[in-house]
Amino acid sequence: MTLKTRFAPSPTGLLHIGNARSAVINWAYIKNKGGEFILRIDDTDLERSKKEYENKIKENLLWLGLSWSKTFNQSQRKNIYDEKIFLLKKSKKIYPCFESAEELSLKRKTQLLSGKPPIYDRSSLKLTSDQIENLIKKGKTPHWRFKLEEEIIEWQDLIKGKVSFDSKNLSDPVLIREDGRLLYHLPSVVDDVEENITDIIRGEDHITNTAFHIQLFKSLNANIPRFGHHPFLTDEKGKSFGKRLGSLSIQRMHEDGFESLTLLNYLLSIGTSKNLSKEKNVDMLVNNFDINSLASSSPKFSINVLKLLNKDMLQSFDFSDVKQKFFDLNIKDVNEDFWIFVKNNINIFSESLDWFNTINSTEIYIDRSNDYLNLAAELLPEGPFDETTWDIWIDLIKNKTGKKGKDLFMPIRLALTGKEKGPELKYLLPLLTKEHILKKLVYI
Repeated sequence: MTLKTRFAPSPTGLLHIGNARSAVINWAYIKNKGGEFILRIDDTDLERSKKEYENKIKENLLWLGLSWSKTFNQSQRKNIYDEKIFLLKKSKKIYPCFESAEELSLKRKTQLLSGKPPIYDRSSLKLTSDQIENLIKKGKTPHWRFKLEEEIIEWQDLIKGKVSFDSKNLSDPVLIREDGRLLYHLPSVVDDVEENITDIIRGEDHITNTAFHIQLFKSLNANIPRFGHHPFLTDEKGKSFGKRLGSLSIQRMHEDGFESLTLLNYLLSIGTSKNLSKEKNVDMLVNNFDINSLASSSPKFSINVLKLLNKDMLQSFDFSDVKQKFFDLNIKDVNEDFWIFVKNNINIFSESLDWFNTINSTEIYIDRSNDYLNLAAELLPEGPFDETTWDIWIDLIKNKTGKKGKDLFMPIRLALTGKEKGPELKYLLPLLTKEHILKKLVYI
């Protein structure tokens, strides 16, 4: 049997870092086992769901390097859901309820005041068929609940270990609203049955839902998948992420210049017992993923750590890894020497364009009457230059002037780049002609 898992985003906003982590975990887990990854679009909320969000979610997942064997929208599967609803009604696994939201709220408050858990009292189960018919004739529209069987519901969670619920402590979940709209439970389980999903990995907020779903699987005479519930990713203050946080959407991070490999490494290693990974090979990254290494506590996302990881990732890239990126930035006249010069001094790849423009600029950055730079120009060796040229040149200047430290090299750095900080100058010289350097030193 082929192992299958799925990621089921709701297209009601952009994909944020927390949801992306869930997607990446599912994808790496099943790829590690040679199984299939399915993308299901949970768009049953027709009012809030937007096609533009769905398209962006797919774009963002592809950018991260994820792929899927199949994708579908829940909004297009109404006939399948209606068929299962008919069977559940026929077998009396679901039942109509007529309490209003206000009545249910009052019941819960009364139970709490009495020291009882706020569990639905199943009063609607006591209604006769005639009573139900009369309520409908009076204009009452029911919502439908799933009748839980009294049992201990337990499973061996892939992340949390043994989890157990006594169904007597749970309310029969609502499956269908008064207006006919389906809540999360039924479409989710039906789709998992129809697609033969073997492993379901999702956020820990679904643990109680899983107890419901296990009984739903049984009611549909279906195999029960394995379940895993990972803790939420939080910010550094312990607050959970939401779709309102556009700054932490995958789309924004892409636009800000983070490498997809950086995100992939970060999301697969944060909250594990392992160090943050810096693996360039995606296959190796997947092969090294172990769901058992996920901690049960909530990991804290840090944008600063992500920036450092992105810088490290860029430093690990060879020129062959970034050649196409230069073309994408319309930088065509570069070679491996330029990448060696720049890669240790950028946080995001687009900053290499700034350095390209800096070293190729004809702008003069220093005072034309600078005697020190004139002397430096006189001592400049003949080209062509290589990585040894700088040491030869600076020794000549040092011996001639007696200067040391910043006084020795900073005027030259400022003249050549206009910047006080940057890549080692020994890597810069091979990128420049003697004529260009002399012009920068205002010698000619």
